[in-house]
Amino acid sequence: MSFSSIGPGDDVEAWCTRCRMTLNHRVIAVVGCDIKRVHCLTCGSDHKYYPPRGSAASNEKTSRVTKTSGDVKAPKTSADRAASRARGEWNTFMSQMPPGTVVRPYKITESYAAAEYIDHPLFGRGRIVEVVGSDKIEVAFEEGRKVLLCNRKPT
Repeated sequence: MSFSSIGPGDDVEAWCTRCRMTLNHRVIAVVGCDIKRVHCLTCGSDHKYYPPRGSAASNEKTSRVTKTSGDVKAPKTSADRAASRARGEWNTFMSQMPPGTVVRPYKITESYAAAEYIDHPLFGRGRIVEVVGSDKIEVAFEEGRKVLLCNRKPT
């Protein structure tokens, strides 16, 4: 379970507690010379390091390092998947925008209706998905949905 040359970011073979198989993992934490935590490159789970089962390494309590090519992609996190979904929704809405549509600048004092397109100074262009009550709207922006205030009296 220890190699002085192994550090965070290196790839090793380890037993995955979720997949229940020996798979490639990326080292997350090393204490001294011992691998403590790894990230499964297949299912994306983080867990304690367990040597590959059924190998001499598991009996000797040592790890087998397998260097993989640098182009191996780590699985997407749930945040990456949510951002990708939001971007897809936004792209669909923007592609459905009829030609000549007037994109209104967002103002907290204005009132809005569903399916209108607005331009927010921070979030950019978006489409109103839902009017929530009398003073809120839910808008789909490129980075995700946001709830914005509307129909407020000017101060």
